[in-house]
Amino acid sequence: MSEKTSNVSEYINENFGANASYVEGLYNRYKSDPGLVDESWQAYFNDLIGGDNGQPADLKPSESTPTPPTPSATPTSTSAAPVKKESETKVRAGVEAKPLTGVAKVIVENMDESLTVPTATSVRRVPVKLLEENRKMINESLLARALGKVSYTHLIGWAIIKAAGEYPSMNNGYGVVDGKPSRLESTSLNLGIAVDVEKKDGSRNLLVPNLKGVNAGTFWQFFQAFNEAVTKARTGKLTLDDFQGTTITLTNPGTLGTVASTPRLMSGQSAIIATGSIQYPAEYQGMTSAALSLLGISKIMTITSTYDHRVIQGAESGLFLKKIHEYLVGEHDFYDEVFDSLEVSYPPLRWAEDFNPTLLGSEHQHDQTVKQAKVLQLINAYRERGHVLADIDPLNMTPHYSPDLELEKFGLTIWDLDREFITDGLHGKDRSTLREILWVLRRAYCGHVGIEYRHIQSRAE
Repeated sequence: MSEKTSNVSEYINENFGANASYVEGLYNRYKSDPGLVDESWQAYFNDLIGGDNGQPADLKPSESTPTPPTPSATPTSTSAAPVKKESETKVRAGVEAKPLTGVAKVIVENMDESLTVPTATSVRRVPVKLLEENRKMINESLLARALGKVSYTHLIGWAIIKAAGEYPSMNNGYGVVDGKPSRLESTSLNLGIAVDVEKKDGSRNLLVPNLKGVNAGTFWQFFQAFNEAVTKARTGKLTLDDFQGTTITLTNPGTLGTVASTPRLMSGQSAIIATGSIQYPAEYQGMTSAALSLLGISKIMTITSTYDHRVIQGAESGLFLKKIHEYLVGEHDFYDEVFDSLEVSYPPLRWAEDFNPTLLGSEHQHDQTVKQAKVLQLINAYRERGHVLADIDPLNMTPHYSPDLELEKFGLTIWDLDREFITDGLHGKDRSTLREILWVLRRAYCGHVGIEYRHIQSRAE
């Protein structure tokens, strides 16, 4: 490897962190044919190799120095002392030492650099029953309109964005400006998202592009920007700007079954949020679905917030996670906003305490009878008012909402969805779960054709 190539590689490794291997791949394509990369990358690499004697231009004073990725437009640098050189390792007999190269070497350098950032971590466990149920409703609506699919990460990411709006200190970075330690306050939240990309040779690479200014738009705009960034990452079309200025990163080790994680915070960022796997608590994982429903057991998810302790305090991080928790259980009209943004016809389900009379003995048999009667009233209500939720307006100018059809009006909750009730022959069945009952009613009365089963318009009559 030439000295020039080595210097450029070192510069890329230093400034692009987890994305260095991707950028170096683009650089190699640029060297073979500049037309193979995006114009922004052409300009960047042209400036980068514009130095004399094989030195990248940024290593000597020059007005054409390319701008490396930084947390904000303000010139910054870390004030922490460089990590000391590691002592030589004595290799024992029978062990072969193989030098780390490429991506593996970049990871080592990134981890060493991350040690210069003093961090702390807050941890919180969140029930995801409501998140899971409302996501199902959203995706049924989007599927019918061929608009894609909302993932857990979309909704969790939006909760992070909303919570950061309540606690803007979580978006603050750290830097040294004019020789003084400084808090870098940014009004724009640039959310980094970890994207797993499979290469042609079967190996995998983790890219972390960011979505800029996501705190200024709607959930629908965030949903589109998120999907566009993932597509660009997997098709090799990310530009230089996609990597610059990340303030908060969201990573999801839970996809591999990891319950909780404390990821490394890269220099220049304020916080990295990690979500664990979504699963039932370990002590309940051997139970049947019917037993879990009977007891009202929710799946849970662990969220960690690892933050730069120089500019963010533990109380701020703890309150930030608490706010995310509140959003994911439906407080502050979180799901109402999401449903409105996606134009979902039905109202979202609500969080509520579970009350299951069958667990409380024979003295509560009357309460169970009342709950059964409420289910039959719900069926009747859809026959009378279900057409109000029908999606029959091609211009989408008619609001789709009827408080008469919300589960809470009938004393029913999300915990009852998988419990069986008598249906009085609905859809040819004597008994069905509440989930099945709602599925039948919504397709019968609330689809693209509205059926008004009862004809008296006045509720008083």
